[in-house]
Amino acid sequence: MHTPFEDLPHIAALTKHFVLYDDGTLGLIETTSEERPRLSKPGRFLTEEQYQDRHLAWEVGVADRVDALQAEDAARTLGDYQALIDAGIVAATARRLSGYEGPDVPSHRK
Repeated sequence: MHTPFEDLPHIAALTKHFVLYDDGTLGLIETTSEERPRLSKPGRFLTEEQYQDRHLAWEVGVADRVDALQAEDAARTLGDYQALIDAGIVAATARRLSGYEGPDVPSHRK
């Protein structure tokens, strides 16, 4: 025999708690209670707006770091490619060895 949906016990609504831990990490805790949960490590509760602001700042910081790493990688592969070309290595081989994918560059050999 099936119980009609409206007769099933209702699932409690989730309450979100936003946390900034003392180590600088953010946390989002969902509970079925209105009471603030005990934190597993030292920290403090934030408003949702404070949490969103900090999370956005973290996302921007990560994006900036990824951009910087990609720029460093591009400069490194170009430098490696240029060194291989200058050493007389064929362009196709220099590309494969360096991982460089940009336009061809002339040799600076004298």
